[in-house]
Amino acid sequence: MTDIKPNGKISITFRRRSDGRTYMAKQYYKLPLQVMKPHYYDEDGTAFVYSLNPAGGILQHDRLLTEIVSEAGTDAVFTTPGNSKFYRMDDGCARIWNRISVHSGGVLEYLPEHNVPFADSTVYQENEFRLGKGAVLFASDMVTSGRAANGEVFRYNLYSSKTKIYVDDELILYDNCRMEPALEDLRRRGLMDGRKSNGSMYVYAEAMDPELKERINGLSSEPVKLAAGNITPDLMVARFLGDGIMDMVRVTHEVWDLCRRSILGKPAVRLRKEFSDV
Repeated sequence: MTDIKPNGKISITFRRRSDGRTYMAKQYYKLPLQVMKPHYYDEDGTAFVYSLNPAGGILQHDRLLTEIVSEAGTDAVFTTPGNSKFYRMDDGCARIWNRISVHSGGVLEYLPEHNVPFADSTVYQENEFRLGKGAVLFASDMVTSGRAANGEVFRYNLYSSKTKIYVDDELILYDNCRMEPALEDLRRRGLMDGRKSNGSMYVYAEAMDPELKERINGLSSEPVKLAAGNITPDLMVARFLGDGIMDMVRVTHEVWDLCRRSILGKPAVRLRKEFSDV
């Protein structure tokens, strides 16, 4: 962390009020990142917070850091109003760091919209989640092949996304997704099986229903292939492969709904307007 010098930053601490509502006890942002005040769609005081990028997309040489701390007893959803676009990068790259801490007894649903790497873009993303025993985390990470409507299918230079999950400072998961279209056929069998979009959802909760993964696997279909499994009894990972991003978004929402109902006892809510395939 000491070598990170972001030119855009969000820093948030979620805390619970005496009336049960979660609020941002601390917040800071530096453009080109921005954070909106919380909205409350659930009756239990869950804070829904949207992160914005007024620049419209991410440029070469952007260094963006998001730090979130969810204290005990909090319920928060952190998301974005739309996808993240990585513009053409002729002589540089973009780097994104997401550092998330959820204390025991806290609930955080980290659900940014999908990433869209444009032609000739180079992106390095690192997600780090540090959880206390007894915390609850839902986290998603999804990427498309690019602007398919413009003929930009796997024309980016590099998309790298690393995800680490710690529980009580013990590393229990390390995912390393590195995609370089120039070096290999990303759609080959055994990698993406002819599909153009992929994603993951990570779910951590104590006493997770062991049948939850089977209900999620029941959502798999031809438009979106889906497989969920437990890394530990408390950590489940669901993988997605699809073509049309609308189908991917729909199935991701259905997975979120199943997890929310099973673990939190409430349904998923609509986070944003519908949009067309990219």
